[in-house]
Amino acid sequence: MNDAALHTTRTGAESRGAPEQEPLLRVDGLSIRFDGAPPGVNVVDEVSFSVAKGKTLCLVGESGCGKSVTALSLMGLLPTPPARIVGGAAYFRGRDLLGLSEREQADMRGNRTAMIFQEPMTSLNPAFTVGDQIMEGILRHRKVSRAEAKERALEMLRRVRIPAPEKRLRAYPHEMSGGMRQRVMIAMALANEPELLIADEPTTALDVTIQAQIISLIRRLQEESGMAMILITHDLGVVAEVADDVAVMYAGKIVEAGPVEAIFDDPQHPYTIGLMGSVPSLGRRQGRLATIRGTVPPAELMPKGCRFTPRCPFADARCALEPPPLTELSPGHRARCWYAPLEIHRGDTA
Repeated sequence: MNDAALHTTRTGAESRGAPEQEPLLRVDGLSIRFDGAPPGVNVVDEVSFSVAKGKTLCLVGESGCGKSVTALSLMGLLPTPPARIVGGAAYFRGRDLLGLSEREQADMRGNRTAMIFQEPMTSLNPAFTVGDQIMEGILRHRKVSRAEAKERALEMLRRVRIPAPEKRLRAYPHEMSGGMRQRVMIAMALANEPELLIADEPTTALDVTIQAQIISLIRRLQEESGMAMILITHDLGVVAEVADDVAVMYAGKIVEAGPVEAIFDDPQHPYTIGLMGSVPSLGRRQGRLATIRGTVPPAELMPKGCRFTPRCPFADARCALEPPPLTELSPGHRARCWYAPLEIHRGDTA
């Protein structure tokens, strides 16, 4: 990782200064498969993580690694069929999210939990005004009049710093820019002051300047409310800036996880190292950027052993045959690799 990005990571002293908190959300061994997939191949496979109140967990990985499927399952938005949860549990304040009825999921969603999606133009209804769409969630979960819901919607547009909020309240999504639409999505998600926010690539469709503004806005609102956040992203610069903890996903499995400082200072899975090597530096470029050869394998071609084997520069016969466990290397820092720590077992080839 380049020095500029590393400089933005939170210091170890900041992380160690506060006592460890009880998780607001705990996911244990979550496994999801799609109908028609080969036997034993899950698109999300025994995924476990937790996030505490006020903290940010970043889920990192390429497209197709299972990050969004994981998030949708936690929100009760995974279409069944073709997707099916075949193992594990998820507890929100001790309550099993995966065991809720559809009505209970609807009561939870948009109220105590909320989600921001990648592309606001496909998430917002083009037939209704921005104000009506924000008000819908408020009226669904709060015992307020329509006038009070409208005032709350207006307040949220102000909080996300949309100019001329009274006018925007009456606007339709197509009348707004991409950055403004994403701010509307944030206003909708936070209108009922959720305890947990899941943000799925919230800046993907935006230009770099607007991306920075949206991330800054989300961080400010998180600090004001104390909510927990799961941020799904492939942007390691954003991860370095906002994460408390990081979980790196590859082909449905978490291959490395730990405090953000440990992941950036001492990455121990070849996939994590490859991701960091592909990040451009702000300084003078020394040679070509690193690349990770190949692509995430489809379900029908999933390797028997470590799923990263076909793309890994260190892989051998054992990697191809035996799936490695997620091993703790230091307090809170775990990696799914037979040869971690790499500087000991693969120092001659690293």
